[in-house]
Amino acid sequence: MKIELRDEMFSQYFTQGYLIFRNVIPGLLLKEMRKEADKARELAWELNGPSAQRLQPIEKYADRINQKPFQDYCELPNIAEMLTRLLGSGYTHGHRHLMGILVEPKEVPWNQGWHRDGPVEVPLEAQDEILRKKMDDTILNMRVWNQVNCALYNDACTWYVPGSHLRTRDLPGEVQSVGSPALSKDLEGLCNEEREIINIRHCRAFPGAVQTQLGAGDYMIYRNFAWHCGNYVPYQPRATIHDGAVYHYKDGESS
Repeated sequence: MKIELRDEMFSQYFTQGYLIFRNVIPGLLLKEMRKEADKARELAWELNGPSAQRLQPIEKYADRINQKPFQDYCELPNIAEMLTRLLGSGYTHGHRHLMGILVEPKEVPWNQGWHRDGPVEVPLEAQDEILRKKMDDTILNMRVWNQVNCALYNDACTWYVPGSHLRTRDLPGEVQSVGSPALSKDLEGLCNEEREIINIRHCRAFPGAVQTQLGAGDYMIYRNFAWHCGNYVPYQPRATIHDGAVYHYKDGESS
């Protein structure tokens, strides 16, 4: 099925920092991917404990998980065509050597904390003029910071601050995830419902935050330089492909 890319969507991606495309995975492929992703969820808990958030990269576990459905996903022509129209030529969207599957926690609610990927994770006191200049130079580089979440089940876990990908300086009320006290409160001894309320308050309190809503088979591409957060509960199954739109540099082309 062809992915609709309307004129206003180009502006939305560049100014807001994210786009959601609906129903990009065919039903039969979705069924096969779910079957293997459910194995990945159990394997993530087995290897990394009940609070594991992901299994990555999927290619590493070829002895336990059938790779064919994920390779078929990587080769979907509708997504490849959409990326070329949105970002230009030279990008790929599916990479089993990088791709993870995001899963829900097995036992207790869990919150990732607000963060921005990349050099903004360096504490403020460690950011010198050279690093700041590098951040300013790369922030508008569309060849990087294009991340993907593609949901195999309904997924409302990701919170995002539209437009925050366009600036390297934080606004009043924003916090750094590195060293932030926002989630340092001891949650031991609290029931799941109390933990869940604390975590959702953390999401909602961030200035400008919106909760993204993905249905099964929906594809979200977003600028991960922006502020974003993941909030997870054990009673809602999650299996979301986590990958990136990767630009492949040509010989002699500078990054």
